[in-house]
Amino acid sequence: MFVAGKKRKAPPSGARTAPSARTRTNTSLFAASSALKATEAEINKWYLLGTENARERQYRTSLDYCNRAIALALNENVRNARLYETRAHVLHKLGEYKRAMDDAKEAVIIDGNSTAGYMRIASILAATGKPKDALDVITKGLKTVHAQTSGYTQMDIQRMSIERQLDPTYVPRVDYRLDPIQRLPEDLTVLVLRLLDTRMLAICRAVSRYWMMLINSVPVLWSRPQFTPSNAIQELMCQLPAYVKPRKLLSRQNHNIPECILRHVLEKSRGSLLSLWFPDGSAVTSATVDALFGHRRPRLSSIDIGRTAIVSETLVNRVLNWTLSSQITDIRLPYRSHIGNEAMEVIAREASALRVLDISGCTKVRVKHMFKAWNSVIADAQGSTALEKLYMNDHPGIPELLVYSTKYRHFSNLKVLHMAIHDQGVLSMYAGLGPVMEYLQRIPNAQIPFPGLIELNIDGVWDTTIASQRFESINTALLISRCRLLCSGLRRLSALDAAFVGAVLLHASLTDCFSTLQKLHLTRAAGFDSSMLWTLLGAHQQLLLVSLDLSGCVAVDAPAMAALISRCSGLVHVNLSQTPADNTVMDELTRIVSADNATGLEVVVLDTTDITGVAARDFASACAKRYVRTRNNKHARHVWRLSLLDIDNCFSIGSDAVAIVRDLLSFMQTRVLAAVPS
Repeated sequence: MFVAGKKRKAPPSGARTAPSARTRTNTSLFAASSALKATEAEINKWYLLGTENARERQYRTSLDYCNRAIALALNENVRNARLYETRAHVLHKLGEYKRAMDDAKEAVIIDGNSTAGYMRIASILAATGKPKDALDVITKGLKTVHAQTSGYTQMDIQRMSIERQLDPTYVPRVDYRLDPIQRLPEDLTVLVLRLLDTRMLAICRAVSRYWMMLINSVPVLWSRPQFTPSNAIQELMCQLPAYVKPRKLLSRQNHNIPECILRHVLEKSRGSLLSLWFPDGSAVTSATVDALFGHRRPRLSSIDIGRTAIVSETLVNRVLNWTLSSQITDIRLPYRSHIGNEAMEVIAREASALRVLDISGCTKVRVKHMFKAWNSVIADAQGSTALEKLYMNDHPGIPELLVYSTKYRHFSNLKVLHMAIHDQGVLSMYAGLGPVMEYLQRIPNAQIPFPGLIELNIDGVWDTTIASQRFESINTALLISRCRLLCSGLRRLSALDAAFVGAVLLHASLTDCFSTLQKLHLTRAAGFDSSMLWTLLGAHQQLLLVSLDLSGCVAVDAPAMAALISRCSGLVHVNLSQTPADNTVMDELTRIVSADNATGLEVVVLDTTDITGVAARDFASACAKRYVRTRNNKHARHVWRLSLLDIDNCFSIGSDAVAIVRDLLSFMQTRVLAAVPS
C-alpha cells in the first residue's frame, strides 16, 4: 500500500523486480529481456522479414527468410509455433499443400492453442476437395482452443463457412460489394491483369490498397508497356484504307503520357522490362532513364521511341549504349535527326538478332555506311543479315539502298519494306540519279534484291512535283521496275498518290504479283485504265484481295471495277471514292455481303460516285440480313457488322434513301457518312 509522504524501500540486492508495462510491451517474436541471446535476435530478424515479405505478396522471398529462421531455431532447440504458422501460410499461397500441411500440424503440436494452425489445416483440406475432413479439424480445434484465445472467432466463422459448403440446400447470397480480385486465385488474377495496357493498370492501382499492392508486386505486368489510344474511333482508323477525308477527320493524336507514369512503369518493372517504349507526345527526362537503370540490366527485346516523343540526344545515346544486346529484335527510332552512322555501327555490332529496324527520317544515316557496318558482322559480302522488316520512310538513301541491294545480299531476307515519301522535300536530296540508272542499265540481269518480299510501301514514290524534277527525281519511278521490287509472292502493296507512273511501267510492275496480292492500295493512278485491268485479270477466276483502294483512278470504268470485285470474295475493306463506280459495282458488293461463304465487308467507301438510292438501300438491306443471321448463329465465331459506309457527295442518292440506309444500319452501330443533297 502506498502512503503519501513515505519513501518506498529499495529492493534487496539480488532480487528480480517485475518489468514495467512499457518493458513488457513487445510486438516481436520473443519477449524482451536484458539477456536476449544473439541467436534469438537473429531468428527474430528473419521472422520479421518473412512476415513483411508475405504481407507484400513476395512469397518466394518470404519462404527463404522463414527457412532461415526455422533452421536457426532448430539448432538452438527453440520451438515456436508462429514460425511454422508463417511458413505454412507462405507454402499454401505457393500451392505446396503437403509441406504447408506438415508445418501447420507442427504448429498445433507445439502450441495446442494455435488457431492459425487449425485454420490453415482446414483451409488446405478444403482446397484439396476434402470439406468434411476440414469441418472435423476445425470442430476439434474449437473444442481444444480456449474461447478467449485470439483467433477463436475467426475459427467459428470458418466452421460456418464450411458447413454452408456441405449443405446442398444452401444458396449463397451474392454481395456485389465484394472485391472480385480478392476472390479470384492469384495466378488467374495476374493473367487477367496482363490483358490490360499500362494506362489501365495505372487506373486500377487507384481502386484500393489491395489492388495497388498486388499490381506493384508483379513485375511481369510492367514488362511490356503499352499505351493504347483512349478514343475507340482511333482503333477504327487503323483498319481503314488510305482515304483522305477520314484521315483528316480522325487524325492520330498524341497520347500525352505523363512522365510520372513512364517513370513508375520503369520502377515497377524491377529489371524484368522486355519492351521499352516512349510513346508519341511523352516527355522523357533523366529521372525516367535513371529509373530504368536503377535495377539490374534489363534484357530488352524491343526499343521504340515515338516520332514526337521529347527525348534528348544524350538520353537516346545513353539508352542505346546500355540496353543493346544480342536479345534485341526490334529497334524503332523514327525521325531522330541526330542518329548517324556511329549509331548504325553500334546496332550492327551489338544487335546480332535484329529483326525490325525503323530509321525513317534519319537523314544522317548513309546507306553506304549501313552496308559497311553489316559487312563487318556477317561472314562474307554475299551473306545476309537476320533483318526482316526495314522502315526507311522519308529517307534520302532509298535509291542507294535499291542499287546496292542488286549487288550485295545483306538485306535479302527482308519481308517488309517501307520507303514511302510523305515529305516532298526529301526528293530534293535525290541528286545524281542519272548515273544510278545507267548502272542499272549496264546490268540488265541484276539479281532480285528482296526475293522474299511480302509487304511493300512506296507511297509518294510515283508522285513528283514540278519543283522536284530539277533534281532528277523523275527517275525514281523507274527504280521500282528496274530493281524488280514487285516480284511474285508480294501480298501487300501500298502506292498512294501514284499520279506520275506511266501505263507501260505500271503494267510491267503489277504483272508478276497481281495474282498473289491481298492488299492493293493504288490511288490517283492516271495510268491505271480499264484495258490494263482487264489484261491483269486475264484468266484469274479468283483473286486473294482483302483490302482494295482505287480511289481517284478515274480511267477505270464501272464494268472493269465490277469484274474485279466479282473475283474477290474475301474483300473486307473497299475504297472506290472519286471513281466512275455505279450500281453494277454496288450490286457486286451486295452479292458479297449476301453470300454466306464470304468473309463480309466491314468498310465501304464510295464517296463521289454514281451510286443511286435503290442500290444503296439494297446494300443496306443485305447487310442487315447478314447481321441477323450471324447473330442468331450459335456456331459463328463472331458477329459480323459493317463498321463504316461512306456515300457522301453521291448526288444520285436522295434524302429518303439516306434515311432508310441509316435506319437499316442503326442497330448494328454502323457509321454512315452521307450528306443530304440540297
